[in-house]
Amino acid sequence: MGLFDFYIDKRKNHKNDNYVNIILDYPIEVGDDYYLKVKLCDFKFLNNIYNISSTLMNNQFNIRSYPKTYTYVYGGSELFLTDEGFFNDQNTLLVSEVIDITTHQSTITYDNTSLTYYNTATITDVTQSYWQNILTDTAFVDTKMVLQDTYVNFIEITSDERITSFDCVFYKEDNLLQSPVSIDIVLQKYNTTTSVWDNIDNQTLTFDVLNIAIQEISASFSAIDTGNSITPQPNDKYRITSNTSSIPFPLYIIKLQADKQIPIFNSGTVGAPVEHTITIADGFYKASTLKTTLNDLLTNYNLSASIDQYTNKLKISNDNITFVPTIDNPTDNNFQLDLVIPNIPNMLENWGITNSYQTYIPVPFNSYYETDTNINLINLSKIIITTDLNFQNKTHNEIITGNSLAKGIGNILCWCDLDIAPFTCLNYRNYEDLSYKIENKHITNIKLSFYNEKSQPLNLDNALIHLQIKKLQKKSFY
Repeated sequence: MGLFDFYIDKRKNHKNDNYVNIILDYPIEVGDDYYLKVKLCDFKFLNNIYNISSTLMNNQFNIRSYPKTYTYVYGGSELFLTDEGFFNDQNTLLVSEVIDITTHQSTITYDNTSLTYYNTATITDVTQSYWQNILTDTAFVDTKMVLQDTYVNFIEITSDERITSFDCVFYKEDNLLQSPVSIDIVLQKYNTTTSVWDNIDNQTLTFDVLNIAIQEISASFSAIDTGNSITPQPNDKYRITSNTSSIPFPLYIIKLQADKQIPIFNSGTVGAPVEHTITIADGFYKASTLKTTLNDLLTNYNLSASIDQYTNKLKISNDNITFVPTIDNPTDNNFQLDLVIPNIPNMLENWGITNSYQTYIPVPFNSYYETDTNINLINLSKIIITTDLNFQNKTHNEIITGNSLAKGIGNILCWCDLDIAPFTCLNYRNYEDLSYKIENKHITNIKLSFYNEKSQPLNLDNALIHLQIKKLQKKSFY
């Protein structure tokens, strides 16, 4: 009897290969009176093979999204200029007042809307405040600003909104009229081409002869004149002032509000689908870390992953809310979402997808997709070690394939349990003293290959192997 022992550190010559090729120093030969047996004595491996990885082809899937784009035209209007942001409930100014006594003006600004009050007679002191809260929904006589007295004053309005109209209330007091007085109040718009203020609307206020001195008159001004092709644009400048040279009493404005033009959106058009590749970083994953990783990767699509605590099924929920288009954001990129899971057995088993598999799996709005059965993240429970030696009795296997990298495997020396924690060692010792009679008569090299239980070659980057060849006489009982 002869023994030939081979002690192999895979890292020496085949660190990143899925095989070890043992080159013998001297050939092993037998005649007709002898035969050979091969035995794997022991095998040690540090478990550093990830259960989700590009190698296993189970770390990528796609999201197919259908965008829906809305177009709009301007039409209708809504109130936008109020005291919100400018004054509090006690009519105290909330914003800074910028005063220029050289031009007798005072400006307040909130949210890209500026109001400037020009008063030659009174704006003479930068330490004073000249704005009263005339921006309320209801006009109050105790918050008033002089629009005309000795001098004609005016209020200038600038905003990035498309202003369509102004709603004003004017007021006089302490003067019993002997005859009616008419005052022309004009809305002007600054013409950037001619650098002059054009009159675009005019309202005549008629104060009657009454038994009381106090009188309020409401008036509305339109910033739209389709006949003269005047339409509102962002950042237009407007003025409200008197176009009457002199009047017999002070005229106050006690209310100033404005409406803006709003976009009217159509029902939207669904665009061509776009597929986005989602890549899970290679690593060791358990249910909780897979769920967390998926949630991070699916944030842009407002999808969320959860795992049922009783069935261990994976659920992908569509958390998108009803989309409201705006001018700045007219496209709903997540109008319709589908999962695109590769038809790879490894991945389908990981996700628990069996009966419901289809190329595009819808994730309905305000609903979810749930897999058919429990997730299974065990992609490597066995390491199968095979050899190219010719067994007298061929090993029989019925092993499935996990992906397109799977290959047919040769004679199996052993398969080792690998259901151990990551980064712990697999230690196989042949306590059963298993050995296999081979038909080879002349051996110069021995090739060992490594697979998982799904027939996929494994590129082990570490392994310590003790292999033994026995030379026995045919009459021997060993």
